[in-house]
Amino acid sequence: MAKVLLGFFAVMLVVISAARFAYNVSTDPGNEPVNEAWARGTMEFVTWNNEKWSAWIHAGTFTQVPQNTDDWSRHSNASLAFTNWEGEFWQAKIDGDLFLLAYQGNWQGPVERSEAIRFRDWSGNNRLRTVSELQR
Repeated sequence: MAKVLLGFFAVMLVVISAARFAYNVSTDPGNEPVNEAWARGTMEFVTWNNEKWSAWIHAGTFTQVPQNTDDWSRHSNASLAFTNWEGEFWQAKIDGDLFLLAYQGNWQGPVERSEAIRFRDWSGNNRLRTVSELQR
């Protein structure tokens, strides 16, 4: 009986290891945008000055938390300055279920409406988040 149980556990360990390996190989994002279910509800992004921040939406504004708490502090703001997939500087505001986006924060110039923010995360990977994913 003990050998059967040991054999069962060995088989299960191999199956789980193989499944994890297959998942990791098949989900390598490379340069493709990534939107993991576990990461929704927040975004870890890079600002125009290369600072690392986390943000989510609460009560219609962006709650922003810095990684560098020596120089910056947590706050809420109607807009969020981020670096997009091409390394350009954009600013976002919330407009219902969409984002309003202004290149380099120029709200007097052309403004885009978008279902998602396309940003670079702390590791430089392309990510995206929608308003509904960021709301808490």
